[in-house]
Order: sequence, then C-alpha cells, then structure tokens
Amino acid sequence: MQKKYYHTKKKNNMISVASIKKISALSLCFVFFCGMYANAQLNDANSSTDILLSLSPAYPGPHEQVRVSAQTYSFNIDTTPLTWYVNGKQIKSGKGLTETIITTGSIGTPTTIRVTADPPSATHYDKTLTIWPSDLDVLWYTNTHTPVWYRGKALPVRGSTVTYVALPLLSTGNGYYDPKNLLYEWRIDNTLQKNMSGRGKNTLSLPITKSRNVPPQVLVRVYNENSSVVQEKRIHISVQEPKLLFYELHALRGPSYHKIIADTHKVVSGGETRILAEPYYASAKASFLTYQWNIDSTDIAPDTQNPEILSYVSEAGSSAQQRITLEVTNPFNILEHIQKSFRMHVE
Repeated sequence: MQKKYYHTKKKNNMISVASIKKISALSLCFVFFCGMYANAQLNDANSSTDILLSLSPAYPGPHEQVRVSAQTYSFNIDTTPLTWYVNGKQIKSGKGLTETIITTGSIGTPTTIRVTADPPSATHYDKTLTIWPSDLDVLWYTNTHTPVWYRGKALPVRGSTVTYVALPLLSTGNGYYDPKNLLYEWRIDNTLQKNMSGRGKNTLSLPITKSRNVPPQVLVRVYNENSSVVQEKRIHISVQEPKLLFYELHALRGPSYHKIIADTHKVVSGGETRILAEPYYASAKASFLTYQWNIDSTDIAPDTQNPEILSYVSEAGSSAQQRITLEVTNPFNILEHIQKSFRMHVE
C-alpha cells in the first residue's frame, strides 16, 4: 500500500511541473504579444492633433484679415516651438508663437492653416484647419406705413411685424450653394427658433412686442450639409415710436410737405387754413386709424371723409392763440397711440 501511495504522489508531482511549464510558456507569449501591441499603440500616438485652432472673426468673409490662435491642455504651448504654414508655405516658426494673422481669399477659395508643435515629450503635434470664406447679407422690412410720397424706409414700432430675409453666398469652389439647400438657424435673444429654422428657411417674421428701450436681438447662422462652410450675422434694429407730423394743405398746391408745422402756425384774422396730419410708422393704413381733433380741450368732430384733415376758420377781427391737439389710435393695436399738438396763432 505504501508503494502504491508513493507512486501516485510522484505522478501527481510530474503533472504539476508540466502544467507550470505550459503556463509559463503561455505567459511569455502573452507578454510578448502585449509588448508588441503596446509598442504599436505608442507608435500611433507619436502624432497628435490635440491642438485647438480658433478664429477671430469666427466666420471670415472674403479678403478679410483673420487672427488664428492655437491652444492646448496637453503641454505648455507658450514654451514649445511652433511652426505655422498657410497653404503649405511656412510663414513663421519659434517659441510662444501661439497666434498668426492671415488674409482670406475670394469666396470659394480655401485657405489652409497648419500648425505643428514638438514639446519635450515624444509626441509630435500637427493640426490643420481649412477656411472657406463666405458672405451673408440680411435684409429686413416691416409692415408699418408711411405717406405715399415718403422715400425713406418704414421703421418698426410696437405691434408691428419685421420680416428678415437671409441672402447667403457660400461656396467650396464648385459654384455657389443653392440657398434653398442650405440650413438656417435663427435665434431671437439667444433663443433658438426651432419652427423657423431648417433647410431652406431663409426668412423670419418677428412680431415686435418690446419697447424701444429693449430692441430684439436677431442672429442667423447659415451652413452647408457637413458644416464645412458656415456664416452668421447678428442684426440690431431699433424699435421706434410712431410719429405724427402736420402740414398746411393748400387748395391748389396741395400739402406743403417741404415745411412741417412744428410749434406754431399762423392764420390771418377772418381767414381759413386746412391742416393735414400724416402718421408715420403706423402698423395699419391711415384709413384704418381713428382721428380725434381737439381745440383748447374741446373735441372736434372729424370729417367723416377725410378725418386726417382739420379745417380751421377764424372770425374776422379776432386775435388769439389756441392749442390744436390730435390723437391717433389704432383700433387693431392697443399699443399704438400717437398724440401731438401745436398752437394756432390768429392775428
């Protein structure tokens, strides 16, 4: 029994040693292949793009000077030699050169910027950025009204609506992008207007609800499918107050638009004068407005056919000054209320 026991124990020892040899061989192979993998990973990490390039302005236009700045958190960039290239040509090299100034080309002409860095570590840093200059114009108009003879631009008031139209010029060298295929992102006071943004949506209608002291801030960003060309523009429009101007109306010559009745209007004793009131920037047509004339705090019934005209007749031999006041309201817009007055001087 002892002999059998001894033989079994020895056999078990022989199996254990063989197993250890196999495990050792497998371990060596594992370490060998892991070392090869680690070495391959190290070689792949010898070049990195961990450099951030920023532009000012962020979305350059054609033939525009642009400041290009390099930043990174991977190494001390201020003490590292940097080399800058523009369109493949080296333009500067040295320590602490974290910025450079370039000038863009025409629309559709790319400008390629490249910066390399070699810090004391084994990693080589290489970053490339391509600028496609573009242009964006934004037109706007409002639904307020001005006299038919007025050549100026109608301005927005509270209660009116302003319509913005984006006119982009984006290209990557193969002709201009069709504005209908571009993506538009509209923001009002930094809030994205999801329903008004999207492909081909180059217009925005904005009701003006704020006072003139708080004008709306509108921003539109336009870009192509892969955002390789981006342009944006911010539009500031001041909200106005409706205006009311008075003109003398002659029977033969018509309105004296060259001369505004400001503070005082003279009429001879026993004479007659007609005053025309012209509202500016009303959010409704003049025919829709309500006119209420007042003479020295007494309401005067307006002419049903021409409520914007006041006929004033002075008595013969009279001499006086009277306050003429007109109040114009918009029955469709409670925010719209205009009031102005002048003195009628009879002599």
